[in-house]
Amino acid sequence: MLSSLKEIVLFESGKLRLDLLDLIQIIFLVLLGFVLMRLIRRLIRRLSLQKSLSNRFSLFLKQGARLFVWGSFFFLLFNIMKFDVSSFLNYELYGSEKFSIHIYNLLIILALLFLIRGLSFAIEYWFDIRIESQKLDRGRGKSFLQIVKYLVWLVGIVVVIASMGFQITLIIASISALLIGVGFGLQHIFNDFFSGIIILFDGSIEVDDVVEVEGVVGRVLDIGLRVSKVLTRDNVVIIVPNSRFTGRHVINWSHNEDLTRFYVPVGVAYGSDVRLVEKLLLDVAKAHSQIVKKPAPFVRFNDFGDSSLDFQLYFWTANDFLVENIKSDLRFGIDDQFRENKIVIPFPQRDLHLKTKDFD
Repeated sequence: MLSSLKEIVLFESGKLRLDLLDLIQIIFLVLLGFVLMRLIRRLIRRLSLQKSLSNRFSLFLKQGARLFVWGSFFFLLFNIMKFDVSSFLNYELYGSEKFSIHIYNLLIILALLFLIRGLSFAIEYWFDIRIESQKLDRGRGKSFLQIVKYLVWLVGIVVVIASMGFQITLIIASISALLIGVGFGLQHIFNDFFSGIIILFDGSIEVDDVVEVEGVVGRVLDIGLRVSKVLTRDNVVIIVPNSRFTGRHVINWSHNEDLTRFYVPVGVAYGSDVRLVEKLLLDVAKAHSQIVKKPAPFVRFNDFGDSSLDFQLYFWTANDFLVENIKSDLRFGIDDQFRENKIVIPFPQRDLHLKTKDFD
């Protein structure tokens, strides 16, 4: 039966030959490929729901499965049709006395780049699991993830270059000599680069920290090797060179503890009941949902001012990024309480004395 199918030749040209049995095998492989792809997609979708895989990682797995399935299909197809695969892979695209590129070199490079990308996704997935399970701090985890990903790509590129037949030592020596010359003209870029490495390792600034740089307050979204992204209170993302963090005065509101202390200054007229003022200020602070109970808010009688008795209402909050909104709420509440209790907030007053001179 099989021999009779083998004798029915459908196509023949040189070394290529396709008979009816080969066609049946090809159809079977195509159907098998579609079935495998459907099963793999279901498996990836199930993993995405259970393991919280990112969309990019899921797409990468689907692409990898597609390349593997259809790459295997074409390899088997060429064998069925008696195609000389080895001659095709050894075909020289470029050649010289010291260097040559064949088709298999390109396939190896593409495979290595694909594997490097997959390893990068896998490392990111591993870090995300550790961060979600609180085994690793989110800010520090994201920072170390950036370093590991850069190292993976650096090693991967070196392996790709070595697979093409280049001498790594010669390339490193050439790049080193080039960087020495370029470094003098790009000192600021190298300064930002090494500042990024210092920030990622010492942990003085981490992802999600609230920082104040040159009077601008924002939340750190990402720390790169050269620049970092900071989200301001106006919902604007600014790009900050890393040298600004290491070479200038920076306030990190989130560095030590989750709670940060702030205060609202208040002035009342002379003759006011200062104990009543203290009580009203504390009542307003305790009624705010964003102000913590411990440490408790307190009031400081700061000074006898020129036109007022000066107080400061101190409070602690974890929402330091939007603390200006909390201060605004407190001012509204203080004004309402002072109006109800006849507490006057004075304005600066000046007495002007005019002297006149009689002229004869």
